[in-house]
Amino acid sequence: MAWVLFLTLSGVGFAQAPLVPGESEEEEEMEEPTLIFSGMNWKGASIGGLGYFTEGKNEGDFTPVFFPNGGRSRKYAYYGELPVIFYKQVEVEEDEDPAKPPGAPKPPGPPKPDDPKKPEKKKEKKIEYHFVAATSRIDRSWKEVFLLFQENPADPKRPYRVSHINFSVDFFPAGHFWFFSQSQETLAMQFGALKKASLPPRGQAMLLAKLDEYGDLPIRIFHKNRKVYSTIWNIIPRTRTLVFLIPAPNGVSVRRIVDVVQEEKALGLRPPKEDKGKGEDPLREDGN
Repeated sequence: MAWVLFLTLSGVGFAQAPLVPGESEEEEEMEEPTLIFSGMNWKGASIGGLGYFTEGKNEGDFTPVFFPNGGRSRKYAYYGELPVIFYKQVEVEEDEDPAKPPGAPKPPGPPKPDDPKKPEKKKEKKIEYHFVAATSRIDRSWKEVFLLFQENPADPKRPYRVSHINFSVDFFPAGHFWFFSQSQETLAMQFGALKKASLPPRGQAMLLAKLDEYGDLPIRIFHKNRKVYSTIWNIIPRTRTLVFLIPAPNGVSVRRIVDVVQEEKALGLRPPKEDKGKGEDPLREDGN
């Protein structure tokens, strides 16, 4: 049986700019964006050819984005109003020779080989069109968001559906693992020093990683008292991890997305403009 992830969406928040290692806030102050986002394509090939306007709705620079399959994209900065809209960029050649009236003279043919005059190379003019591919309505209080793209065959005009996870550092801090179960049945879990926990059907749990008495971080998943997954994970204090538990024929398949907190500088961050001075459910369903 195929299991498809449907997370949720809502508004946009205000994010602090992640710092590059070794860089201090005094060295380079950046204008606070509306939102920092990253993401991935949940199923299928990586997604290219999309982009967004930094100021929203055909304003500001058009920034291309790339969402890989199986890992997190780089981080991007957005300065516009809600909602965040992703566009498909298409280039077409401009028709420089509009329809001529009846009886118009026939244009001259190409010169003969011995003609000393060389034909001028026609300059091709291209026009860029931007078609809406996905809309992201994220909660305004969120400072950073992780996007999960999925193909949307039900609506050819909007080829992608987008689900959102609150990736704000104050909500999802370093050292935590956020588990999402896609199983229709309850799963039991042992995680590090935590000897017993349970995930309800399609439930979630955010847990602080604590090493066991041996200094390890073991993870074991049980379904109806049967162990279906067991291994030992590494832990790096500055990281946080999304963990998706997906039903599989022999138990569960585990998909992890690791993020290093405040290490990466988002693409599109900019200095402040001269005229400028310096508890809810974390998942929301997209309305598109």
